[in-house]
Amino acid sequence: MQIRSASVTSSYAAQGANRSQKTESASSASVANGGAGVSAYDFSSMSPAQMRNTVNDLIRSGKMTLDESGGLLGMMSPPASRWAGSGGPSAEESDRLDNQPFDAFATLRAGITGAQSRGDDRNVEALGKTLDALLRLQGTTASVDIRA
Repeated sequence: MQIRSASVTSSYAAQGANRSQKTESASSASVANGGAGVSAYDFSSMSPAQMRNTVNDLIRSGKMTLDESGGLLGMMSPPASRWAGSGGPSAEESDRLDNQPFDAFATLRAGITGAQSRGDDRNVEALGKTLDALLRLQGTTASVDIRA
């Protein structure tokens, strides 16, 4: 898939509107199923630790490719690898950062917007691929508790 800079802004702006609609409907579905022993993927509120486990499971199961997961690497890396400055975070700070939920959709959209403003077509394409994969999986069944 090749994206040219002239079409990038318009295609991702138009697709972004559709993406937010998909996110809203998928989020409603995951809330509706949440109490019935069925858990669904919700990338709008997932911690980096949860994201690492989820993405690893998705790749192992073939539901997501390594290429699609590339845009999530910085978001789901352990806090010590993201720490700027000397040393690293304390154990408490590291645990807090690793378990604090974030909205992957908003983060990816902000990344796409930034890449577009810099004319970084390769990054726009990579982040768009990741966003499309998460939207495809949002609200789908992650697991079923048959004891519920």
